[in-house]
Amino acid sequence: MKYEGIVLSEIDYKEASKIVNLYTDKGKIGVKALGSKKIKNGLLGFTTTGNTLSFVTTDSSLPTLLEYDILDSIVKKDLSLDEMKYLGIILYVINMIPIDSPHSKIYPFIKQIFSNIGIINIDKLLSIFLIKMLYPFGITPNLKSCIKCGNTSNLIFIDINLGGALCSNCINEFNNINIWNEYYYEKKKLDLYSDTDFKLLLNQLRNYYLNYLNIKIKL
Repeated sequence: MKYEGIVLSEIDYKEASKIVNLYTDKGKIGVKALGSKKIKNGLLGFTTTGNTLSFVTTDSSLPTLLEYDILDSIVKKDLSLDEMKYLGIILYVINMIPIDSPHSKIYPFIKQIFSNIGIINIDKLLSIFLIKMLYPFGITPNLKSCIKCGNTSNLIFIDINLGGALCSNCINEFNNINIWNEYYYEKKKLDLYSDTDFKLLLNQLRNYYLNYLNIKIKL
């Protein structure tokens, strides 16, 4: 079987091997990397969390790795402490993706996120990732009409507790509703998305994930 995937984690398997968990366009899979604890076997790249790989396995319920190539190495990115911390958040959320999600659509986006780690501002990258990932979790915010009066114009505020937008008639506070709309609905290269107050946005996203998914994101 031939796959492409991103390494999420690895666990020890017997004396000299590991089971590597990866996210692919088929969803999450575990692969036995026999002898991977032995450096001379050349399997370090396959067991490194965050690497993007192409690989071939046996066809079985717990497949065994036959060969692999590194498509994008996380080690070569020389990440800062903040980038490493946010990488951990991204991996944590990916591990929570529901089994029945449309993985063939999600994987290319996640691959794009990983390829831009170390290139695009990490606060921006994490914000885009967290908003886009609301779709597979099934907690899409109402961004098209006021959650209180139904007005479809002058939407200026996201109410985390109500799970949607408020218009200027219902609240006199401004925030980045336009950013939520842009990040959620538009499809373009990640570096073309607008910048904003990322501390505010990430705090909103943390509260949204906590309120609706009970997922605790530690920023």
